[in-house]
Amino acid sequence: MARLKNINTGVVVNVDDAKVARLGSEWSTDGKSLQVAARSDVPDSSWKVAELKAYAEENGIDLLDATKKDDILAAIELHESDGSTDGSDEDDSEED
Repeated sequence: MARLKNINTGVVVNVDDAKVARLGSEWSTDGKSLQVAARSDVPDSSWKVAELKAYAEENGIDLLDATKKDDILAAIELHESDGSTDGSDEDDSEED
């Protein structure tokens, strides 16, 4: 659970870690804005574990037992490479 404060209203809430990535920049932790909009669109090591888990959930990616950042990133990359490789291989084989 993350403890967040709304910088506009001062309201403090506890939020499930997986949902933190979905919140806007008006929420802060330790006095710093979450700046969700500033992150890259492609998951990388700069993303927090909660953001990676939320991305995986939103995109239907099964993380199996992955709990560490590197393992979660590897699962996401494997899923995305499988999806892009399948479509391009089929198109190339039909032309031959």
